[in-house]
Amino acid sequence: MTELLRIEWKGRIGYGDIISPICYAHVMAQKNHCDVELLFHWSEKKGQKYKPEDAESLDYRAEYLASLVSPVPQQVKVVHKFESNFHGSHINYDSGNAPQQGINKFHHFWYSSIQNSWVAIHKAELRSDLKRYIAMNTTATHLQTLEEYGKGPWKNWKDPTGLTRWRAIEKLIGTQLNMEVKHVGYETPIEEAIDIYKNCYLAVGYHGSAIWLARYLRCPMIICSAGKEPTRKAFPWAMITHELTDDDIPDMIRLRQKSLSKLSGLYEEFKQYLAEPNLHRLRGQRT
Repeated sequence: MTELLRIEWKGRIGYGDIISPICYAHVMAQKNHCDVELLFHWSEKKGQKYKPEDAESLDYRAEYLASLVSPVPQQVKVVHKFESNFHGSHINYDSGNAPQQGINKFHHFWYSSIQNSWVAIHKAELRSDLKRYIAMNTTATHLQTLEEYGKGPWKNWKDPTGLTRWRAIEKLIGTQLNMEVKHVGYETPIEEAIDIYKNCYLAVGYHGSAIWLARYLRCPMIICSAGKEPTRKAFPWAMITHELTDDDIPDMIRLRQKSLSKLSGLYEEFKQYLAEPNLHRLRGQRT
């Protein structure tokens, strides 16, 4: 077995910033047949929350999500450094493609264990005891707007829908599909958020925040995004649209099935990706 690979990652507030490195570390362990240590560098103190109303601290979320991961034959250890002045975003990060090709959709294609997944709950598609509802993530309860968080308009592509339209979509889901909508955000306790996604009929939302939990659990997804290419690579089985029109709402059932079919088709391709080691591409440099 190859010697230990140490990956260092700047800890940030988003679920994608936590789930992505956890998944990446497990992919790297399998791809290179090596043990991995993933070090999160947090500027915050241990136990610090992002918002006072959040149910748990950032590092607790990372630990909890890591505890749900589908295990690999190699050892993957997650550790934390607090009040860190880490510069850059990561060390020993490989996007999986030549630079001009951008990020490979499989470089962090990993997920929660089967018992902690949407797949386990929905094995029997027609289970009568499951109450059908749609899990939705929006920016309604965010501390900052996407523009404030990104210090400019460059993150606005993640949510072209906007809160007014999301509220209208929620009403249409109720009237046209006769389904409840359950909202998931950063203020939702992490265990409750996981439970909502595990049991949902479908995950719908913008490119960000809690939709990463849906990805981790392998939920069928519909994502509204103006950046189709980055969204396709981050959420490769999601159905992606710039906006959901009134006519799209009854079609959600078909889109859900199409999303699940896309997920099923990815596993064989992912096996081929894992068969090609990439340690030689790492330089221990900050990126």
